[in-house]
Amino acid sequence: MLKKYDFSKVGKAADERIKKGILPGAVIGVDIGGQRVYEYVGGCSDVESGVPLKKDAIFRLASMTKPITVAAALILADRGKISVKDKISKYFPEYAKLKVGRLTGGGEIVFEKNAEREITIEDILTHSSGIGSGTVGDEQFKRFDRARFKTLSELVGEYSSWYLDFSPGEKQFYSAAVALDVVAAIVELVSGTDYETFVRKNIFEPLGMKDTGYNLTDEQYSRVVTMYKLSDAADKITRLNLGREGHVGFPAGGISGSSCLFGTMEDYSRFARMLLGEGKFDGMEILSRAAVNSIHSPKICDNFAGMDGYSHWGYAVRVRNKTEYGIQELTKGSYGWSGAYNTHFWVDPKLNLTGVFMSNMDNAGGAGAITAFEFECNVMRSLGYEK
Repeated sequence: MLKKYDFSKVGKAADERIKKGILPGAVIGVDIGGQRVYEYVGGCSDVESGVPLKKDAIFRLASMTKPITVAAALILADRGKISVKDKISKYFPEYAKLKVGRLTGGGEIVFEKNAEREITIEDILTHSSGIGSGTVGDEQFKRFDRARFKTLSELVGEYSSWYLDFSPGEKQFYSAAVALDVVAAIVELVSGTDYETFVRKNIFEPLGMKDTGYNLTDEQYSRVVTMYKLSDAADKITRLNLGREGHVGFPAGGISGSSCLFGTMEDYSRFARMLLGEGKFDGMEILSRAAVNSIHSPKICDNFAGMDGYSHWGYAVRVRNKTEYGIQELTKGSYGWSGAYNTHFWVDPKLNLTGVFMSNMDNAGGAGAITAFEFECNVMRSLGYEK
């Protein structure tokens, strides 16, 4: 029998932010051993109309799309169809010779040097490829119209003409909106199935993630929460109208390995519990144990440019390597990631625990959001991990 814990401080923290008007609402789930030990639903799905938030509310997942893309790629690796050590040019020859650029003081992107080696799939999964990873990538992203590209292959072809921010493997810098698209395109190419169908058939349907996808039904869109923007002073929120877009800058229904998925807390909890179960969920094997271990095995350590002393990078997840009260309170080996729109999850193999936090608020801090930090700390402190 599971020990009973008092997780009330998790909900109280959310309640306080909602009362102050700096959080529209949140849906939270904490599971231990695959069993729900705490659940919270509070606030509104639309503040102006006062519509209460419900457990089945659907959120824009933003970069919490990335771990799902990793799972899709590793499903093919399990089947012997690809290797994470493969060069991207094996699938897209135009990636054989790329260039590194720099941004001038006048905002012009100019050639700096030829890339010192080719990009591998693993470089992309660890955010060390140089694609869309800094000021050069950001500037190029601003200048192109993603809606012009109808397929992932077309989009990835466009990225091959971009300058890299640095040579592959030279350092680590997060690629927020670009690099994981390349991996999704490889999944599509190798599987012979469009990417949206592949993740639905191989991940969402087996896990029962019935409300997760890039294109929702009208009924599901009616459950998508309103997006809000947190003020620079973090003292109020204002409404953002995104329509059916999964992410700002992407067309409605756009398919991306980096972003654009919609989903619920319950659905993502299922995905997290699959990872905790070393690839298995309700008797089904989605990934091999080796594949899941590769996701959270540290690949880029803290002595590598771009890393801090508290985390390593696995495959599109941050792996905790040091615990310190008030700074990083998760146990060593815990891993997970966040979305730019204030979603967050982590998996703790040591404690057999998963945590998922869902809200939708732009400019909340992404992986550095105070809500994510509070959630982690309050769960750990509720379990007795005090100073």
